[in-house]
Amino acid sequence: MADLMIINGTVITMDPDRRIIKDGAVVIDKDRIVEVDKTLSVSQKHEAKKVIDAKNKIVLPGIIDSHVHNVQMLTRGLGDDIDLIAWCFDRIYPFETLMTERDTYVSALLCAMEMIRTGTTCVCDPGGYRMDNVGNALKDIGMRGILSWAGMDQWSPDRNPPEGFPGKLSTRETLREEEKLVQKWHKTAQGRIRASYALRVEPNITKELYLAIHKLAERDDVLVQMHAAVNRDQVDWVKKHTGKTTIEYMDSLGILGPNWLLTHMAVLSERELDMLKERDVKVCHNPGASMHGAYGACIMGKFPEMLAKGITVVLGTDSSAANNSLDMFRAMYQVATAHKEIRLIPNLILPEKALEMATIDGARALMWDDEIGSLEKGKKADVIVVDSHRPNWVPMHDFSIVPNLVYSGSGDDVETVIIDGRIVMENRVFKTIEPNEVLGEAQKCSEKIVASLGYKINPRWKLV
Repeated sequence: MADLMIINGTVITMDPDRRIIKDGAVVIDKDRIVEVDKTLSVSQKHEAKKVIDAKNKIVLPGIIDSHVHNVQMLTRGLGDDIDLIAWCFDRIYPFETLMTERDTYVSALLCAMEMIRTGTTCVCDPGGYRMDNVGNALKDIGMRGILSWAGMDQWSPDRNPPEGFPGKLSTRETLREEEKLVQKWHKTAQGRIRASYALRVEPNITKELYLAIHKLAERDDVLVQMHAAVNRDQVDWVKKHTGKTTIEYMDSLGILGPNWLLTHMAVLSERELDMLKERDVKVCHNPGASMHGAYGACIMGKFPEMLAKGITVVLGTDSSAANNSLDMFRAMYQVATAHKEIRLIPNLILPEKALEMATIDGARALMWDDEIGSLEKGKKADVIVVDSHRPNWVPMHDFSIVPNLVYSGSGDDVETVIIDGRIVMENRVFKTIEPNEVLGEAQKCSEKIVASLGYKINPRWKLV
């Protein structure tokens, strides 16, 4: 007898044939998918301890958010309406400097809450500090994810984190922290949590750190994450100091390869696209963060060209400070609409591609597509059930199932979330945490830190 069976749903499998099974069913035993087929066929062969009736609902793989800073969740509102350098060095880095061990744990819990509530089952964290607390939070709430330490080892007057910033270390100290995190967390929590190496941003990375991180990642066969070519100012900085653009410089070091996931990538040349394709480098697009922070990824970015070349492009929400939303349904809508508006090409990025970017392509970029990203027999049971019997979905036709999901759907439509075969949210009720307790503590933690910051943000309108 299986542990769980979801029946009578419209199952978007994301399998190699991209089958959509009407009146479909998913059978789960322990942490694995046992079968995906028509409800009638499945019901004749299987019984389950628990059955979820998904009539008038969509059943699909858990969403993969390929770029989220768990430790920035308490900074929501602090990074609004300022440029990238001020965002980093004046606003967010000072906040991260003041965070305690408990603050980072609560931040990660709150972050996972928003992700689970909106259908994300796997998160790829590009790096922060005090990351053991993030790992513990993901483990406690039941989330799947990848942890990283954001490597930095050089500073300049215009790119200088505050004193006491936990990432402000020497090259040797940074490598020690990164290696320790990978050794401690990779493939833990029954394989649900992994770790990667990471670099924060070009101006704070020496050649020695680039090369050493590449070597460690090759040795350990894990991912390397990095914010790269975020906006024109960053690329100009790299040109000034190396004589090359970001991707040209990294390629000259001989480090780029299939295990690199580069995020933002707003300013690239055609030559750099060819380099990315040749090296099979993965790229994470964060349209919400770019539009919020004016990076230029939508108006200047070459994401349609990347997709046309067959480069693996995936989606991320970034953080509550950079985007103010971790709803990947919103990210899918943004990537499927922003570029076509700018290029005036109505079918430039189709909703089906947006959904691939948030599921199976995300799994491929995270080096995890053998286990997650689609609903197939033998894969991990990361499944979400989405209520499509709502005003924003109806009417729906066979041809509009995926378009409705991307163009009309919302994270608020997510009803049930299963991660590793475990129900972590059912009928919009969390099963592994008490949400009001987390919300209350998160508010207090943020208020405490904001009161200690060296800057003050005043409301634009009179508050009475």
